[in-house]
Amino acid sequence: MLHTLLSNKVEEPKKRQVLEEEYDIQMSEKMEKEVSTMCNLSQGILEQGIQQGVQRGFQQGEEKGLQRGIHRGRQEQRIKDERQNIKRMKKLLAAGIDKATIANVFDCSVAELEALSKK
Repeated sequence: MLHTLLSNKVEEPKKRQVLEEEYDIQMSEKMEKEVSTMCNLSQGILEQGIQQGVQRGFQQGEEKGLQRGIHRGRQEQRIKDERQNIKRMKKLLAAGIDKATIANVFDCSVAELEALSKK
């Protein structure tokens, strides 16, 4: 009987009919109000569940979006830093600073510096 009352797939008039025919419950005015209340309750629970699901979905989407944004920002900053370091290395190479010293300061190999100086 509760399944019939709380089902969101069965309309209220059909619920009243099932209660009368299958459970021999007479539909007085009071009983009709109670059935209506139970129908509204099940609909309310359904809507509340949907709303909670949507909110969780938005929260998860925001979190993923923030993570992606932070990741992209870090990547862009690394690229910017690398470009700036390359410019500095080229200036130091042009100034005649020893390649081994520059490689040590910028934590790279002399071979990488030589390749950079050819560009």
